[in-house]
Amino acid sequence: MGGLRETQEFYRLFMVPGMTHCYFGPARPASAVGQQLPPVRDAAHDVQTALERWVEKGVAPERIIATKYTDDKAATRTVRLARPLCVYPAVAQYSGSGDPNDAASFVCRGGAPAGGDDDDHDR
Repeated sequence: MGGLRETQEFYRLFMVPGMTHCYFGPARPASAVGQQLPPVRDAAHDVQTALERWVEKGVAPERIIATKYTDDKAATRTVRLARPLCVYPAVAQYSGSGDPNDAASFVCRGGAPAGGDDDDHDR
């Protein structure tokens, strides 16, 4: 059978709070995860690169940084904020210090990472 840890060895879900089916949503969330201009092609910011790294090198993503721009038009790409998307069931929580618009000011809490326990954890 298995449980959360066993499942996360081959399957990861990253929820985007406030996002509808494909894009945008009532909260106008940080939802750009690879559409950055200029492109940020690293596993921390680009979901495709994160997936390729997992499949080709065996390094599963623990979090992906989503970006929200000040203007959702393709021509304007000034970053408004960034948030980590955590492996479900973990959620991003503000650490209590640092810029609340910076993903580095958040930790993923709840759930268990692959190979970890089921208690809250910081990443």
